[in-house]
Amino acid sequence: MKNGPSQSTQLPTLLAAVVGALDAVDDHVVVLDEQGRILHVNVAWQRFALDNGWEDPNWIGMDYVAASTVAGAGEQDDPISAGIRSVLDGERDTFAVEYDCHAPDELRWFRLRVRTLEVPGIGAVVTHTDITTRRLSERALERLATRDELTGLANRASVQGSVTHMLEEAREVGVVVVSMEDVTDPGMTLPDEVVARAAALLSELFPSPAVTGRYGQHQLVVAIAGLRADQLEEAREIVDVTMDTGMNAVVNLRTTVAAQIVGAEAADAAVLDGLVAQGRSDAAPDAQG
Repeated sequence: MKNGPSQSTQLPTLLAAVVGALDAVDDHVVVLDEQGRILHVNVAWQRFALDNGWEDPNWIGMDYVAASTVAGAGEQDDPISAGIRSVLDGERDTFAVEYDCHAPDELRWFRLRVRTLEVPGIGAVVTHTDITTRRLSERALERLATRDELTGLANRASVQGSVTHMLEEAREVGVVVVSMEDVTDPGMTLPDEVVARAAALLSELFPSPAVTGRYGQHQLVVAIAGLRADQLEEAREIVDVTMDTGMNAVVNLRTTVAAQIVGAEAADAAVLDGLVAQGRSDAAPDAQG
């Protein structure tokens, strides 16, 4: 009776299968010894390293923890390096974190996961999983939730949230309201391109940290924390002139610009509702066309 293959003859085949399996996955995989030195990296990891400027291909034996530490930071001060070390030292079985690794021409995010492996001489297995698609989807959903689709400005809820936060910090908030309507039919819906053009002019005038948003169908709002009354009046005048010159080609369009300081004593951003309504009725109309 013939004996089956011995364990010693099976090991090379098994090892080759394991290496082949690691090379077949898209995740970037690194196998570390108990001190954190690199024992093996899969093809995906090698390709990413070479494509992103890793000049020395002799990574076997390299101190992976030191190489992962942010330049200028100590190992304990870098959360990723400290997390990897905590697994190697037996303080935990796993460590996971998401991090960004952006290139000049693309956004990239990865999920790093470190796990112990109960194999003599092996300290941990590190995997880097590309989660860019998920992160971009999350950002798109967040934008839909906080941004007006037509103008790209903050939507009503987002403006209210931002102003509420400003007020909670006991800061006065300068608010400029731009209202638009057709002089021949005030109830008529304005073309999308008219609203979008006005929004573009406003966002150019007031970059972040000012909050610029679409508060109603034909109402745009700018909120700036810590603005003095004289500064607010200057802002109102600038908006007035900009809307007059930038929108003068739109026939029968009337814009009104109002401004007010909202004090820290205001309960919340609901006060904006009154300001927007007041802006429509109290500000001097500026007929164009």
